[in-house]
Amino acid sequence: MDIRRLLVSTALYGIADVLVMAVGGFLLLPLYTRTLAQGEFGMYVAIRSNVEILTYLLYFGLPSAVARVYFDHRQLQRQGEYLSSIVNFFVIVLAGSCGVLWLWGPSLWNALSPTTPAHPYLPYAVALAAVSFPAAIASLWLRMESRPLAMVAMQLGASAVLAALAAFNLLVLDAGLPGLLVALLASAAVPAAALAWLFGRSYRPVIRRAHVTESLRYALPILLGYISYFVLNRLSTLILQRHVPIEDLAVYGLAQQLSMIVALAGTSFGMALQPAVFGAQPADALDIIQRTGRVLLVLMFGVTSALMLFADDLFAFVAPSSYGDGHTVLLLLVVANFTNAFTLMSDTALLYHRRPKTSVAISMVGAVASAALGFWLIPRYQLHGAALSVVGAFVIRMLISHWMAWRVTGYAYVGPMLGAMAAVSALAWATGWIGFAALPEIAPAGVKAGLGALILLTTYYLYRRLHSTPCVK
Repeated sequence: MDIRRLLVSTALYGIADVLVMAVGGFLLLPLYTRTLAQGEFGMYVAIRSNVEILTYLLYFGLPSAVARVYFDHRQLQRQGEYLSSIVNFFVIVLAGSCGVLWLWGPSLWNALSPTTPAHPYLPYAVALAAVSFPAAIASLWLRMESRPLAMVAMQLGASAVLAALAAFNLLVLDAGLPGLLVALLASAAVPAAALAWLFGRSYRPVIRRAHVTESLRYALPILLGYISYFVLNRLSTLILQRHVPIEDLAVYGLAQQLSMIVALAGTSFGMALQPAVFGAQPADALDIIQRTGRVLLVLMFGVTSALMLFADDLFAFVAPSSYGDGHTVLLLLVVANFTNAFTLMSDTALLYHRRPKTSVAISMVGAVASAALGFWLIPRYQLHGAALSVVGAFVIRMLISHWMAWRVTGYAYVGPMLGAMAAVSALAWATGWIGFAALPEIAPAGVKAGLGALILLTTYYLYRRLHSTPCVK
């Protein structure tokens, strides 16, 4: 495999995803936090968590299943017919789900988010989840066809719509949280509309039973994995709503959003890696995973270290002073996302060897750990307890996942990963100390410059060392 081509694709997919993250999840955050009351932003955090739950339930895990099954149909030149069946099946699921939510939606919503009213926010959440499915299929289609430039163009359009409409609704119309949700809907509609263009004349208004059953065979275990991942990463948000004011939930949600920069780097890498692995011959797939795992280690160490070094400045730029000190929460969540990124390699290996149930079981163990830690730590330590529960759950999941991948493939790379985690944790402590220490005004800049130089040297050393060291067999 051409590693350079993989890195170029990773960079292009990363540009597309970072644009969405940068506009909706970073560049517009100062607009959100300064035009919405802190309580409104806290409700926004709760709404986005509920949208995730609806998304997982409506999707049935189908987009991830399509990523695995698509190549089989492309070889037969039937990818349009296959994707038509998947989209049509989703429409039926959506119609049935809307009927259920019409009857019991408000009660379910209040059970999840007692501090956020179901009206008018439940309809917005359903609409966001519904529009996101065709948007996800369009993005996935471009990725599977290795068209990163088209992917970037589509994401650019969606980001431009979000930025323009959010600014207009919040600054000109003073529409508040409903205005922001309308902007998010319009932005998601751009890639959803692109799906019709991708289909062209290949769309078929039918559902082939074989297409759906084949995909559901992969999708249902993946759905359990999604739900488990939600518990891993977002259960803390649901628990927090019962122990802290909605204004504090805003602080945690903001830190969680910023920490996703690390997750984006790993996800972008995976979006370029997985099509290469799933489309490879058995003799080549493991070699791709081994070689790219080293690149992932260096990439994630560099991105995470840079974010940690300037985490306090980033939080101060994005959030007004009323949000208090979310710096420590952000550092803990960055460590959690760094740890979780390493699960990408082991999960890819398990999925390639057709072991989705193993991957799901690992996520379920992590979800149980997250729930146990959350119910134990959050009532005692509130925001910090929520972040610590995510860190602990991700560490447990990562270790078990790599152990199972080692049993399947015979290869492991745990030692360097644990070393990188220890280095990142030490850096988190150091940057946290800089933030709390009563240093002269110029001292933090000098300390950060020294740490930055050390990070560059360490990253270069890791790259050279890992480039010449074979994986453990």
